[in-house]
Amino acid sequence: MGWGIVATCAAIRAGITRPTSLHDLYLTDQDLLESVPLVGHPVSGLTDGFGPLGRWLQLAQACVCDLRQEAGLPPAEDVRFWGQTGWIFVLPHLEEARYLEVQDFGSALLTAAWLKRLKQLLGLSWRQDAVHFIHAGHAGTAAAIHLAGQLLAARNVERLVIVAVDSYLDETSLEWLWAHRRLKSPDRPVGLMPGEAGACLLVESLSGARQRGASVLALLPAAGAGCEDRSFLSGQHSSGEALARLVEQVLPAGLAGSGAPGELVCDLNGEEWRARAWGHFLIRLHARQEGQWRVRLPCISVGDVGAASGALGICMVARSFARKYSAGSHALVLSSAEHGDVGAIHLQAPGGGR
Repeated sequence: MGWGIVATCAAIRAGITRPTSLHDLYLTDQDLLESVPLVGHPVSGLTDGFGPLGRWLQLAQACVCDLRQEAGLPPAEDVRFWGQTGWIFVLPHLEEARYLEVQDFGSALLTAAWLKRLKQLLGLSWRQDAVHFIHAGHAGTAAAIHLAGQLLAARNVERLVIVAVDSYLDETSLEWLWAHRRLKSPDRPVGLMPGEAGACLLVESLSGARQRGASVLALLPAAGAGCEDRSFLSGQHSSGEALARLVEQVLPAGLAGSGAPGELVCDLNGEEWRARAWGHFLIRLHARQEGQWRVRLPCISVGDVGAASGALGICMVARSFARKYSAGSHALVLSSAEHGDVGAIHLQAPGGGR
């Protein structure tokens, strides 16, 4: 859909979708009695030919470069700025069943090697004690925002860059999805279309942003992460209760009954278990929130982008605030993962609205 935030969000807003045949995995069409390629949403020209670690590197490098350009961040030579900048990397769960690299080298060595190579590609210096990893699937960005708030409050750093990347399009990830019967196919219409994405956020205190004359695209009043008692991978249906509790925590009480609060970006992707959990959640949401939300589904345009979905949702909301086409001055980004992780992020437009 694009290699930058502006083009990608514009395409999603316009409803553009460009699914592509993937020739790494073929499925059988029982009606035609022939093999057909799986359909997905690759970032063509950027990740072609790479395995999982290479795809993460390509996506991370591209989105960090886009952030530096769009936000007008200082060059790498500004040691003061980058020395006071922390990093949070949101990656998928490192499962041995999904990644051969984890089986061969272990998760610690894998992430260390990946981080070293990314640092070389970006040409930036950072403090080792200011680098954090989060592996919580779709809910990773919510956990990262929550952690960023704690680190900023403790004054460990002046700002944080959150980098969220994931790809379901490497060969072993596709096989893992197929083994769990999660892929959409001619004979299984209830399933996901695999995608990939990298999304990057700069999070800092409002006073810090104003002091350096930065353009504030969105405020982050609250974010929370939790875990459902039952999850897809445990073989049980989620009730949506943990997600509903998070929404109650991050939304101010006075927002209920105030008309249409704004936009709700969620990670529905075509899977039955996620739709079922979403239905349970909506019952609880409407019991507490009288206003109606305008629901936005980025997966229609980009497929399921895994751990990058939450950060992508924030980017969509921030652009809608900046371009004045949001449904209101508030927004929610909601996430739920196959392991049971859930997250909720409340955003508010700078200055209070459109």
